[in-house]
Amino acid sequence: MLALGLAACGSDEASGPTPLPAATESGKAHHFDAERIVTGLNRPTFVGAAPGDDRALWVLEQPGRVVRLSGGREQTMLDLSDRVRTGTEQGLLGIAFHPDFARNGLVYLHWSDPAGDTRVAEFRSRKDGRLASEPERILLAVDQPEENHNGGQLAFGPDGRLYLGLGDGGGAFDPHRMAQDKGQLLGKLISLDVEARRPIWRIELYGLRNPWRFAFDTALGEVWIGDVGQDEIEEVNRVQLEPDEPPKNLGWSAYEGDDSVDGGTLHGDGELIWPVATYTHDDGCSITGGVVYGGALLPAFNRRYIYGDFCSGTLWSLEGTPGGRADDVRRERARVPGLTHIGVDARGELVFAAGTGDLYRATPPG
Repeated sequence: MLALGLAACGSDEASGPTPLPAATESGKAHHFDAERIVTGLNRPTFVGAAPGDDRALWVLEQPGRVVRLSGGREQTMLDLSDRVRTGTEQGLLGIAFHPDFARNGLVYLHWSDPAGDTRVAEFRSRKDGRLASEPERILLAVDQPEENHNGGQLAFGPDGRLYLGLGDGGGAFDPHRMAQDKGQLLGKLISLDVEARRPIWRIELYGLRNPWRFAFDTALGEVWIGDVGQDEIEEVNRVQLEPDEPPKNLGWSAYEGDDSVDGGTLHGDGELIWPVATYTHDDGCSITGGVVYGGALLPAFNRRYIYGDFCSGTLWSLEGTPGGRADDVRRERARVPGLTHIGVDARGELVFAAGTGDLYRATPPG
């Protein structure tokens, strides 16, 4: 990587990135074990709980099914297979339940349509609990220039807005220069007020390559993002949500992790945010961002952020520090091969989805 002259921007990039904590390699941490609880699913991309549905896990399958699992029973809640294009990074990618889902039955889905373009829509539950086959509203339609870097995650933030992570449109090294262009939605974390009569998507963060998974720490008003890297570096970003400030810049495609990219240039007035943790492709190839743990089953793991890698199945955890940084990065003994999603059940306990068709849950060590 070559150093580059940067376009003027409002960030203090001259001081360079803060040194990143190194993962503890002298013996793996053993905060939990990963127990397989379900097998035979079709490329699950999400596992988690719906508000008010405490005894079930909801799952997305990449080819287009929304599935509810409860008491050993599998129930198809919606099948969009005829409207979903499935590829390596295309398919049914994200789901978010309205915070008042138990009362209004509203669910939001993100998928790739038959042309491979991004769609986000609002669906409503029927009287039998299943989702209506036709959406209430189409909330987003974005053309995708390539087949990869579609992003994925949908989630409601602490401000009640619906958030979506979108990749840079694909191709190597952001050839369409989307991530630094605030006139485009690709390569951004964007949000929407679903209660508005005419909802408008707002850019919250820019300079992202492919934010497959992100999660909010509502206690601190922060978002944690796992941004998939290019050739060398996978990164974890921790960002304070400040809607009254210009959108912050996470650096892609001027930086991969904290390394400069030849030919990349920063644009806009957003504060440049450096990653709080990285790992190289010696340890994996595609980060799956996770959550800040707040359950009761693993007291020694409380308030740690967990993330992993799709290719290697390796899991890491770290501790957030005051000032928005991180420390005590540890490689966990547990592994989840083909890791696609880290979620929580209704009790706040960790659950994992794997592209192999399996679901796992975290249990106390031993």
